[in-house]
Amino acid sequence: MEKNKNLGILFIVLSAFSFAWMSTFVRFAGDLPSVEKSFFRNLVAVGVAAFTMIRSKEKIVMGKGNLKFLILRALFGTIGILGNFYAIDHLVLSDANMLNKMSPFFVILFSYLILKEDLTLVQGICVAGAFIGSLFIIKPTFANANLVASLAGLCGGIAAGAAYSMVRVLGQRKCSGSLIIFFFSVQAVPLPSKNLFNSAKQRIINH
Repeated sequence: MEKNKNLGILFIVLSAFSFAWMSTFVRFAGDLPSVEKSFFRNLVAVGVAAFTMIRSKEKIVMGKGNLKFLILRALFGTIGILGNFYAIDHLVLSDANMLNKMSPFFVILFSYLILKEDLTLVQGICVAGAFIGSLFIIKPTFANANLVASLAGLCGGIAAGAAYSMVRVLGQRKCSGSLIIFFFSVQAVPLPSKNLFNSAKQRIINH
């Protein structure tokens, strides 16, 4: 049990490290629209998830009644990515990442609302503190030129928190982990791909 816990902590740290690099490369990608960056991110995720499913040869089990939760996971995940990428493109990178990292605090809130898990006083104070802290980044006044991008980043964090809660629901309902990743990535590709092809067509016309 202790070994699994330590392994879980290691994967969380590795995940945070990887997401930090992803944000950096999103910024390096330049002036491409956020939806196009999302397309390529999800395209890679589809390939990784498909490779994992094929290599592991595990039995893919959706489970009865899980389709609606998979759709919600895909919807919230897509909103989360688009909001995060938009914020990365228009805010200081550290501020954009801080807003996106609001997601764990919203996981606490959604776990209470959706999963009916207990919300302790300490957790409640942490959520309130995190929200107050986000206001220092957002600076909710019309004088803030980056207000839209800040709100997009916050909405991305909220949506990501909801998506992680759906993952927890699906895990409890014995839905295959690889299927959760694959379903989200496949569902998230078509939306930005339409914009991608229209943008590419326009560039060809302009040249």
